[in-house]
Amino acid sequence: MAKLNALLEKNGIKELSSFSKTKDFKKRTTQDMIPNTFCSKYLVDKFRNEAKEKRWSYTTLMTAILEERYGKE
Repeated sequence: MAKLNALLEKNGIKELSSFSKTKDFKKRTTQDMIPNTFCSKYLVDKFRNEAKEKRWSYTTLMTAILEERYGKE
């Protein structure tokens, strides 16, 4: 332990960890997420190809599709 303390002091580290600046953990709810679904391989491949063509992540493409379809209401 003495070697560890000496090494820490040498590198200017005073503590190994600090919990004084932590935030409360808020668990994510599923109210704002779409559940996992199962569909045909053809649809999955088309979706992935469209995301690849547009250089978008799957999340970005799905958000764009949902906004296009339901964002007008």
